[in-house]
Amino acid sequence: MKTFTHVKGLFALFTLTFILSQQANAQGPTVTLNPSSAQNVTAGATINFTATRNSNNSFWTGGNGQFTYTWSSSPAGVTFTNNPNTTNSNNSSTVATFPTAGTYQITCFVQEGGGGLNAVSAATSVTVSAPVPASIWATSSNGTQISGFAVSNGTYISGPTNIFAPSFPGGTTGGTSTAALGRSSFPTPNTGHFYWLPNTSGNGGVVEVFAATSTGANVTRIGTIDVNGSATNSLGFVRLGMGPDGTGWILAGDGTTLFLARFSANGVNPVTITVVDPSVTLSGGAISTFQNGDLCISGTGNIYALANNGSGTTQIFIGAPNGTNTTLTKRWDLVSPGGAPFTGTVNGVAFDLLGSIYLSTGNGLYYINQNTANGPAGTVECSLVYATTGLQDLASNVFPAQSTLPVTLISFNAAYRNGTTLVNWETEHEVNFSHFEVERKTTGDYSSIESRNPLGNTGRSSYQVSDNISSLTEDVVYYRLKMVDLDGKFTYSPVVMVRKEKKALTGLALNPNPVISADAATLRFQAEKKGIVHIRIVDLSGRQLLLQQNQVAEGINSLTVNNLSRLQKGMYVMQVTDGEQVSAIKFSVVK
Repeated sequence: MKTFTHVKGLFALFTLTFILSQQANAQGPTVTLNPSSAQNVTAGATINFTATRNSNNSFWTGGNGQFTYTWSSSPAGVTFTNNPNTTNSNNSSTVATFPTAGTYQITCFVQEGGGGLNAVSAATSVTVSAPVPASIWATSSNGTQISGFAVSNGTYISGPTNIFAPSFPGGTTGGTSTAALGRSSFPTPNTGHFYWLPNTSGNGGVVEVFAATSTGANVTRIGTIDVNGSATNSLGFVRLGMGPDGTGWILAGDGTTLFLARFSANGVNPVTITVVDPSVTLSGGAISTFQNGDLCISGTGNIYALANNGSGTTQIFIGAPNGTNTTLTKRWDLVSPGGAPFTGTVNGVAFDLLGSIYLSTGNGLYYINQNTANGPAGTVECSLVYATTGLQDLASNVFPAQSTLPVTLISFNAAYRNGTTLVNWETEHEVNFSHFEVERKTTGDYSSIESRNPLGNTGRSSYQVSDNISSLTEDVVYYRLKMVDLDGKFTYSPVVMVRKEKKALTGLALNPNPVISADAATLRFQAEKKGIVHIRIVDLSGRQLLLQQNQVAEGINSLTVNNLSRLQKGMYVMQVTDGEQVSAIKFSVVK
């Protein structure tokens, strides 16, 4: 009996030792997240997460198999669906919404009921950036929505984001959708108005124009015109583009004749539409090509007309409005990557801030890089940016110069104060150059107000012209710079506008420019009122490299722009914004 008791005790001791050994070696459950790698999104975006509980402990038998999944973020501010969630499943999913910019660590804690083991996942890092505003607009959903795209130098960021559904109150042509869209930069780029034509515009030559605010409010029919007069031919091609001075241009065609009409936009107020040229001349192309397409207007006032015949011919024509002598000259035949003709139904065209061109087609959004737009045989390649269906017209309200100048124009700006406009510009490489002419307009055509001979420098030259406009009754005045070469050829700068009331930010200048291996440079400008401005440095692809915030005072400010030593040698754009107005200047870094 004693021997049995002894053996029993030894067995119990062995069992206890085995249990303690197994417990010591046992591994508790783990939790993994999908996605587990770092994520980058914009504010307002969502991410679908799944947490999976993996049990690595074959010894532990406690718990009732009911698991509670609890999601959290550090710092707080992220919202989760289905949180917490109790289930007998080894996984649970949630949709995390990130409302504000910042960097967040996302984790999931899993607790088992009945005394089971608990576990927490490793964190997934999510970097949330501020949302990128729309840079071009489209009529999407087969023309039943006006929406925005955020794109930069051929890179798709987001969109289409619906803004409003266009309507046609008071219309007589029976339109239910739109395929022609324009966007103005007045009263400000952020609050510029939308203008559009119904898809039935052109029946019998009648064209109607509708307008709304930037949010789609106050929809109004602002004007109508019969572009071909007594003729009854229907117009198979009717497109709209807005210019830098607020002029709306309508290009229409019936297969044999191209008509050019214009109006001066005034918000949602009525306008008078007039035919400028009842028979536009084409050079290097055929009017029959204008079955699909669009037009956009450059900063110099040139029309860029996109034409497509639906059978593999897609071309871009360029020309300046010139009354009844307007000529559009074919500049490029569009090709796909690899050199094949660019096919499909082409519906819209628009500029981006850097001067490149976007196209909309039946199968997506395409991009033309202006740096490759002088290829052999007058062709230019189009590459797909974003695949989608239902896109019709495109529009933007930025107006790049989009031309090769006889001199290199570094900057051109105008500032109004105390009844006088100061027009300033900087150039370099003034070789074989004749003279500058500063031109002004309020309504009607431009007229020259002063001529300047060049300094003749191959380096940088600065010029200023003073224009007393106190006697003018108009509140808005436009200026452009005509640059004339020795052989008589000339081109225009982008158009700049002044108002008799103060602008928020004027006189933007950077010193030194170029930046020469310096850690800082001085940015000088005049502010209408005190407040906060953001200084943003982007490369020519639109990618943000540096950002700083400064408090400014009313009047002239001089701010130090820091960390420029981080930039590589090359060209950059400095953007300054007070939240409503954006001013920009190009600069270079040399090392």
